[in-house]
Amino acid sequence: MRVAQLLKRLLRLDGVRVTGVELVERADGDEEVVIDVARRERRRMRCPWCGRGTRAIYDRRVRSWRHLDLLRVRCRLRCEVRRIDCLRCGVVSEEVPWARPGARVTRAFEDTCVWLVRQAPKSVVAELLRVDWATVGRMIERVVDEALGDAPDWLDGLRRIGIDEVAYRKGRHYLTCVVCHDTGRIVWARPGRSQRVVRAFFDELGPQRTALLEAVSCDLHGMWRAVIEERAPRARICADPFHVVRLATEALETLRRGDWQRLRREDPGAARWLKGTRFLLRRRADGLHDRERSIIDGLAATNERIYRGWLLVDQLRVVYQAPDREEASALLDAWLYAAATSDLDPFVRVAVTLDEHAEAIVNAIELRLTNARLEAMNSTVRLISHRSRGFRSIESLLAMIQLVCGRIPVSLPT
Repeated sequence: MRVAQLLKRLLRLDGVRVTGVELVERADGDEEVVIDVARRERRRMRCPWCGRGTRAIYDRRVRSWRHLDLLRVRCRLRCEVRRIDCLRCGVVSEEVPWARPGARVTRAFEDTCVWLVRQAPKSVVAELLRVDWATVGRMIERVVDEALGDAPDWLDGLRRIGIDEVAYRKGRHYLTCVVCHDTGRIVWARPGRSQRVVRAFFDELGPQRTALLEAVSCDLHGMWRAVIEERAPRARICADPFHVVRLATEALETLRRGDWQRLRREDPGAARWLKGTRFLLRRRADGLHDRERSIIDGLAATNERIYRGWLLVDQLRVVYQAPDREEASALLDAWLYAAATSDLDPFVRVAVTLDEHAEAIVNAIELRLTNARLEAMNSTVRLISHRSRGFRSIESLLAMIQLVCGRIPVSLPT
């Protein structure tokens, strides 16, 4: 087999022929393999941006693209390309099958880089592939833009969605994310945390697709609820169980901290014992060991207020185990009455808050909807930002989120 034929098969390039190979020395002293390829002389050229075909040639230029290493040596493809005068895009270089529009690396190189970025920080990938850190970010954006352009609109067919915010850097910088509960992917993300941002999502969704929404899960933030009721009045709002139970656990912690401060002055020994129950009070009753249960029994005997608060938190968790809407509504009403009449100020305030969101709580129990998937994705977003040591632009972060959390298919070249 001739060298040219061998290289053509190794490069997996169709419609070209290898015309030459040379080993050159770069300015930094490293060696590089340059493979010259040529396309058919009689061919119909296409604009890489709009896809319009033409045979009119504006001029010719020699371009090169970084390819995957060949025997651990940098490899570069070099080919003469024609520039065409597109009626829509102006003078642009013709489309080539081995590279994306505007890229100076091949598709195989980009796909390998983007696949690695899913598993490792950008700085590690940049060092491994010997490219600039910013170049990795541009490759991610090109791959994501191509996937979003070829794929169906992710906002089509939405029925049950979740809305939440995630902090991606210090200084109260947030992203508002929307996830589809049926597909498990992030379908929309924009910087900011305000009613204006949520309205922008519904504007992009449009009135016809908004009318198809059946349920929207969110936390108890009044900002979300107001916009959802305004833009999607037919959708059932579902209060995220985590945030509901957290209100009760924070009320219990406020109660415990107040008693601890009081006992520090009256009985330091009892204060030390009560301080040690902080994390135990967050446990469910059915998950306690014998030793932990004996501590709870001791708490019931020595501090009846905190024990009643712990029972209220555990009973609120039980409400979410109701099998249907009727029983859930009855259990929630009973809990609200018990909390409101408990004579425990933190729990009285929680009862008032949850009473305002009672319908959303019952909706979440009936439909079994939570924002757990979004909370998990929030951890992923923070990990992405942390391991990348930050991003120079919000567009790069959004592209990375869509790549990882949007389940964009990227496969290693074979």
